[in-house]
Amino acid sequence: MVMRISVKDLKKEIGLRERFELQKDLPPLELKGEVIKFLKPVRVSLEVINAGDYLDASGTITTEVELTCGRCLEAYRYPLKVDFNEHYYPVEGESETADIKDEEGVPFTGESVDIEPEVKSNIQLSIPMRQICSEECRGLCSQCGTNLNKERCSCKIDDIDPRMAVLKDLFQKD
Repeated sequence: MVMRISVKDLKKEIGLRERFELQKDLPPLELKGEVIKFLKPVRVSLEVINAGDYLDASGTITTEVELTCGRCLEAYRYPLKVDFNEHYYPVEGESETADIKDEEGVPFTGESVDIEPEVKSNIQLSIPMRQICSEECRGLCSQCGTNLNKERCSCKIDDIDPRMAVLKDLFQKD
């Protein structure tokens, strides 16, 4: 099943608007070598308006994905609510698209538009570059790898900048 909206009636009259509610279970996405799993179906709420030369689709995308924390390496749930704004223009007639050839937009043919590629793209762009399960996440011990959110380790950690370690010996007495 694809995320497809019927625009047959919308194409008939400029200014006409129609609402669409779509939902689909998407397969995992790969982003920067990481697999992003969807924990809930992707829901898309759209209002599509015939703007003359193109169809203006705007609304929201909501879902929940599983990400991996960059500090503690644990999986966590991340709710997404993404704005969706795209222009779709028909490519069957030269006179209809002559004015918008240089503008950004997504071409379509026929009486329906597949919005799934743009939905996936918007989701990928909304995934945070720095994935952290919470601001309070303590991460992993740099010595033994223990998850410091779950337990304490007995490693002695010197907070000395390695570039300044030589100066430490100057202040020690024999």
